[in-house]
Amino acid sequence: MLGEGSVRAVAAEEAGGAAGDPGRPPRPRRVPAALRRALTAPPGSAWRDPVTWTVAALALGAYFTISLFRLLTLTPSSYDLGIYTEFVRQLSQLHAPVVDIMAPGFNLEGDHFQIAVGVLAPFFRLWPTPATLLFFQALFAAVSVFPVVTAASLLTGRSTGRLIGFAYAFSWGLQQMIAFDFHEVALAVPLFAFSVSALVCRRPRAVIAWALPLVFVKEDQGFTVAAIGLLLGVTAAYPGLLPARPAVPAAAAVPPLRRPPRLPAWLGGRFLPRTPLDYPYIALWGGVFLLAWGLFWSTLAITVIIPHFNPLHEYRYWGAAGGALGGGKPFSVGGLLHQTSTAWPTKVLTVVMLLLPTAFVALGSPVALLALPSLGLRFISTDPSFWGTGWHYNATVMPILFLAAAEAIGRWRRLPALAWPAAFRPPVSARARLLRLWPGDRLDALAHAAKTGAARHGGAMMAAVAVALAFQFPVSSLWHGSTYTRDAHVAAADAAMALVPDGATVSTNLDLLAPLAARTDTFWIGNAGNPVTRYIVFDGDDSGYSPAVTNVPPFIRQWYGKDGYVQIFSRDDVYVYRLG
Repeated sequence: MLGEGSVRAVAAEEAGGAAGDPGRPPRPRRVPAALRRALTAPPGSAWRDPVTWTVAALALGAYFTISLFRLLTLTPSSYDLGIYTEFVRQLSQLHAPVVDIMAPGFNLEGDHFQIAVGVLAPFFRLWPTPATLLFFQALFAAVSVFPVVTAASLLTGRSTGRLIGFAYAFSWGLQQMIAFDFHEVALAVPLFAFSVSALVCRRPRAVIAWALPLVFVKEDQGFTVAAIGLLLGVTAAYPGLLPARPAVPAAAAVPPLRRPPRLPAWLGGRFLPRTPLDYPYIALWGGVFLLAWGLFWSTLAITVIIPHFNPLHEYRYWGAAGGALGGGKPFSVGGLLHQTSTAWPTKVLTVVMLLLPTAFVALGSPVALLALPSLGLRFISTDPSFWGTGWHYNATVMPILFLAAAEAIGRWRRLPALAWPAAFRPPVSARARLLRLWPGDRLDALAHAAKTGAARHGGAMMAAVAVALAFQFPVSSLWHGSTYTRDAHVAAADAAMALVPDGATVSTNLDLLAPLAARTDTFWIGNAGNPVTRYIVFDGDDSGYSPAVTNVPPFIRQWYGKDGYVQIFSRDDVYVYRLG
C-alpha cells in the first residue's frame, strides 16, 4: 500500500510541472492504474489473514461433517438431496434435467429456475456421489466468510472484523441450510456475501459482477438483486448513506484528479459530488442496470420459464392454497396485507431470530433493507414452511445482516456525535445524567449509549451470541456420538442398495433416494403415477407412510403383486424386490 510520500510523488510526477507555468492552465491529472487500485482496494484482505482461514476451515469441516454423516447414516431431512443429486447427474451426462423423484418425467426447471446449480455437474462427473454436492455446499458457506471479514475489517478494524466473521461463519441461518441436506441457495450465499461486501466498501464494479449471476440461482433472487441495484444507485446521489472509510489515509492529500462530466439534473447530476474517482457514475448506472436486470429475470422466470416447463403451466409457490398472488382470486391490496399478517407471531419471531446473531446492530444500517425482498416473498406465501426458522430459507439473509452490522459499527465509530454533548459533560454519574433530561433528550442519550456500546463491543457481542446459539442448532450435534453411529440397519440398507445395478430403474423410500439417485433412475415410492420399475428397495424401518408399514411383504404383495416382483433380499427390515 502506498504511503503519503509515495502518493504525493506520483501525483507530482503526473502533474508534469504544468502547475509551475503561470501562463498555462494546469493539465488534468491522469492517475495510473496502480495508484487507482491503491486508492480503492480495501487494505488487509481477509485472504491473507490466518485467523480468517482458520475460521473458514473450521466452518468447512464442521458443515461437511454434519451433512456427510447425515448421508452416511441415512437420516435426510427431506427428499431434496435426492432431487438435486438426480438433477446434477442428468446435467453431467448432458441430458435434460428430468427428475423422476419429483414426478415421472418432471423437468426440474418447472419447479424453480435454478440453472446455476449446473456448475457442479463437471465435479459430479468426476465424483458421482451426493457427497460432492454436500462438500460444495459447505465450501460455499466457508468461502463466504472471506468477503464478510474483508469488509468488516475495513470498516471496524481487524479484531472486530474477525469476531464478526466468526459469528457469521457459525450463524444459525447457515447451520440450518447445512442441516437441510442440499439446496440451490447454497450458491447464492457467497454471491450475496461478495456483492454486499463490495457495496459497503464502495466498489461498484464488484457489486455488479457478483450480483449478476444471482438471478440464475433461483427465480426469486432477482428481487434482491434489484434491491442491491436500488441501494447502489442511491449511494451515487447520497454518498453519505454508506460512508466507507478510505482505504488509504493519505488519499485526502492527493491533488484533485480528473473530474468526470456531470450528469443532467433530472438524472441526479445536481446531487452528485465531484470526486477524484468515478464512483458516482458507475454506481448510478450500475444500480439502474441491476434494478432492471433483477426485475426482468425474476418476472421472466416466474411468468414464462417455469410455467413453460411445469406440467400444469403454473408457478405453484404463489398460486398454492388460493393465495392473493396467482391463486385464482382477484388481486387486492387488502387481501395481500391480510395474507402477510397471518401467523404474525411466527413471522415476528423469525425477524427477531434473524437480528439476534448481529445483536440487533444490523438495524443501524440501510444495508439491512436488502433482506426485505426475501422476507416479504416468504411472508406473503400461504405455505407455513416459509415463515419460520427451519429449513434453508434464512441462509441468504445472513451475509446481508452481518455486513449491515459491520457497516453500522464502522459508521458509529466515526461519527462525531458519539462524543457526549458539552452540556452533559460535568462529572456526574451516567444514571443521574439520564434522569435529569427531558423524555426526548433521554431517548437521544439512550440511543447514544447504545451506539457507543455497539461501536465498542459489537463484534464481541455477536461472537457471544453465536456461541450461545450453537448449543441450540445443528453444530451441537458434532459432539454427540450418535451423529457418527452407523448401526446394523444402515449396513443392511447399504447391502440392499448394492444389489441394484447402475442405470436401473428403482422405486425406494425417502431415506434411500440420494444414494440411489447418484447412479440409477430413481422414483420416490410415495408418488402416484410411478411406472413399474425394475427394482423396489423398501426400508420398513423408515417407510415414510402414515401409519407406518409394519409388515413389508404383505404391503408389497398388496400394491405390486400383479407386477410379478420377486424378493431377493431381506435383512433388518430392509427388502429388495426385482421384477420377474
